Parts: sequence; C-alpha cells; structure tokens
Amino acid sequence: MDYTMKKNLTYLFIFIGLVVSYLGHAQGEIKYITFSGVVIDGQTKEPLPGAYITIPQAGRGTLSNSRGYFGIAAFPGDTIVFSYLGFKKQFHVIPRKTDVDYSVFVELQVDSKMLKEVKVYPFSTEEEFKQALVDMKLPDERERQILRETYSAENIAKMASVHGMTSYDNFKYGQNQFIKQIESRGQLTTNPLLNPFSWANFVKSIKSGAWKDKSWKAGAEAAPSDNVTRDQYFRDMKKQ
Repeated sequence: MDYTMKKNLTYLFIFIGLVVSYLGHAQGEIKYITFSGVVIDGQTKEPLPGAYITIPQAGRGTLSNSRGYFGIAAFPGDTIVFSYLGFKKQFHVIPRKTDVDYSVFVELQVDSKMLKEVKVYPFSTEEEFKQALVDMKLPDERERQILRETYSAENIAKMASVHGMTSYDNFKYGQNQFIKQIESRGQLTTNPLLNPFSWANFVKSIKSGAWKDKSWKAGAEAAPSDNVTRDQYFRDMKKQ
C-alpha cells in the first residue's frame, strides 16, 4: 500500500468519525417540544375556555379553546404559567428529559377572597317602595324643567312674533322679485308721484286718520335689541 492510498484512507476515517459524532449528538438533543394539555376547574371538573397559557421567558403564549384544550411549542426546562380570571395561578416546569410530545392535565383552584359586608335595607311594604321611586329625583330633572319652560307654547309664540321671515319665506320673496324684474323688463318705469290713483289713496288715508294709528309700534318695541342674549330675554320676560 503506497503513501497516497494510506493518506486517502486516513481522511476517509476522519470524515466517517465526524459524521457519526454529529448524528449521535443530533439524536441526543431535542430542540423544542409540543406542549399540550387540558385546563379544567379543580372543583367542578369543567373545562375552562380562554385560559391563559404563557411562557414568560419566551414572551409568548396561547389560549385554551372551548373544551379547555391548548397546544404550544416550548423547550425542555421552560416554566409554563396557567392563569384564569377568578382562579389562582399555577406554574408547571417542563422536565429537561422529555419526549417530543409532552401533555399535562391542569386543575386550577378558585381564588377565594373576603368581600366587604353589604347591608340591605328593604322597604317594609310595596307601597313605600313605589312612593320612594316616584319621589326620586332624576339627575336631569333640572334640564327637563328648563326645556319645558323654554319650549312652552307661550315662549314659542313670543319667539315667532319677534323673529323675521324663515328661510323659505326669504327664498319665496327673492323669487317673486326676480319674476317681477323679468316681467317689467323692457317696460317704462312709472313715477308714483304722477299716478292719480296713488294720490287718491293718500288723501283718503289722511281723511280717515290712518296716519294716527300707532299699533305698529307694539311689534317693534317687543323685539329685543341686538345686544340682548336669548337667555337674558327670557329672564326679563319672566320678571314681567
């Protein structure tokens, strides 16, 4: 056997040894496992859906389903925390030496707490309870009273008398003026001072004393000034 063949055989044995060592190490090491189980009530033995299963070291977790079952990927040696509202937390450590699939059956215990004493004072009769309910003042009673006074029929009539035309009336008036302009387009503008009928109506109103009628002032005086607010106006009306 020459030197070259011995050298090749040496390299071959070294390569085979490395492969065998790697495979043996890989078979003896478990990277992660599938951790599963069922979470139930320790007293009633009923499943607990929506229980929290967390791994604080990894910062992740999962929830149990409607039957209390859960499944999560974990590593051997991880600490699993089970929690549920109204139950005590429970900790479980996965053994270092375990199979690829590892399952548990978790029973959570109710977290009992002492509550403060609650005293109940019932009414002696049903009539007393009904009367107390009727006499009870609601938080918005003052606001309801203000609305009733503000939007009463009397106040609405006062507001209608002092307010101007509505948006519909303004629109209708503008349309009428526009139509009149179209109708009078191309016609001569008449001077009312030269209209004998206008002079006759004027002389008639003077003889009848219509110019002495001051009833129009009542509506003008009833209208509030520009610097008076709405609330101040209604307060002044109540004082009268």
